[in-house]
Amino acid sequence: MRVVIVDPDLKAGRKLAASVEQLVPSADVLLYAAPDEALAGIGTHSPDVAFVAATVDGLAGPEFLVKARAVTEDPQKRQTKYVGVVDAPSADASIAWISAGAKLVVAKPVDVLGVRNALRHAAGGIDP
Repeated sequence: MRVVIVDPDLKAGRKLAASVEQLVPSADVLLYAAPDEALAGIGTHSPDVAFVAATVDGLAGPEFLVKARAVTEDPQKRQTKYVGVVDAPSADASIAWISAGAKLVVAKPVDVLGVRNALRHAAGGIDP
């Protein structure tokens, strides 16, 4: 399983990456802080799951997601499942994320239960 984390807060991104690796030790987890690098990485690596922060270098997360989906819509590549990460849960934020193409929205900080739900929902399961 390949997972991409897009978060300009590298400390939070590393913590999320550690949680993913704890649940799925064989996961290949890539962390990006800048939107252009993240878009290039998503296009190159075709992740199974991508966690996207609420804002990425001034760009709203749902707006970034629309750009990211444009690079992963190729039928020859596997379809990435996107997870929006919000600072505070709200109906408006969830609507924006889901409208942009996210399969799931979780609140920050994402705990192990949130990661498990995201991976189960987005990637089809992680049961041992």
